[in-house]
Amino acid sequence: MKATFFFDTVLLKDDNQNFFGMTLTYEFIKNRYLQYFDEMTISTREKNKSQEKGNYTGYKITNGENVLVKPITEYNNILDSIRKKKKIESQIDKLVKDTDFVIIRMPSVIGIFACNSAKKYNKQYVIEMVACPLDGYINHTKKTGVFLAPIMYYLNKKYIKNAPKVLYVTSKFLQKRYPTYGEEVACSDVDLPKTDIETLVNRKNKIEECKYSKILKLATIASVELKYKGHIYVFKAIAKLKKEGRNIKYYLAGGGDNSRLKKLASKYGIQDNVVFLGSLTHEKVFELIDSIDIYVQPSLQEGLPRALIEAMNRACPAIGSNAGGIPELLCKDFIVKKRNSRAIYKILKNITTEQLTKQAEYNYERSKEFEKEKLEEKRRLFYKGS
Repeated sequence: MKATFFFDTVLLKDDNQNFFGMTLTYEFIKNRYLQYFDEMTISTREKNKSQEKGNYTGYKITNGENVLVKPITEYNNILDSIRKKKKIESQIDKLVKDTDFVIIRMPSVIGIFACNSAKKYNKQYVIEMVACPLDGYINHTKKTGVFLAPIMYYLNKKYIKNAPKVLYVTSKFLQKRYPTYGEEVACSDVDLPKTDIETLVNRKNKIEECKYSKILKLATIASVELKYKGHIYVFKAIAKLKKEGRNIKYYLAGGGDNSRLKKLASKYGIQDNVVFLGSLTHEKVFELIDSIDIYVQPSLQEGLPRALIEAMNRACPAIGSNAGGIPELLCKDFIVKKRNSRAIYKILKNITTEQLTKQAEYNYERSKEFEKEKLEEKRRLFYKGS
């Protein structure tokens, strides 16, 4: 069976017609979809790699054996997609007519076009709902985001409500905001290895050692150029703690232009406390998590953050905002309101060894629900049962 996956991201194309992405990689597609389908076609936007400036560390090839990439016309925003509507519709219609099964990742503009096309040609289709467009557009860096937020909220809600099957990455948050009349399943986008009790033992030992350490180590794993990841609120908390004599190192792992955050670190006088690591391999991510004391997810918007779940899998204590599905993951005592740097400051200032140990145990046990074997069984029933 041949499936086509509509995903609103941007892949880089080289002169040999190969495509590269950060998350949409051949390895991901092979492990996630090729066990259910014989061939996958990926439809998304593209940019020419030779014409783009930037650091492409962490980008991996997308196309490969039984995986084709057929990009659609590039558009810069929703308004631009409306101007190019006929051309985009024609391209998506052609792809849908030529496939057996349609997978649509939402929220996305491409996804809305793909839903219409799947219905038009009576194709089997499913939706993967991975984030909240209302939060996403409200927290967008451009002023048009606030205007577009209710429009995208309405459109995504409409198409999800009438979809035959929807996979949500959260357990409650997205389901409540974007309900469906169709069949639904809660299944995170994360695949974790089977938990190992030695991980928890090592973490407990580290927490004991933390009592004698003069440096408190924090980390956030997210793009450093996206404002909605909320790094600034951790900066403000660290600045206040530094004035009180606390020594803190804050490690930032993630791609993108870090110039804005570097300026902010200097502004708050914590440039020596913030360490920019750039994009890391999966192995290096786990090494980082094992080396820190507390993971922080201060986002203004989220679906169910992969990095936070990976930190929990390493029995790492964590602080998270109340954005998206984060409250579904952590103990309520470690959840702070969005944009509340003072709440982050209070937790970091007053946290005890006993609290860290308790949360390490909780996070370790909670992460077992995201083990690869358990999630793969959910996906198998979702895709093969269609």
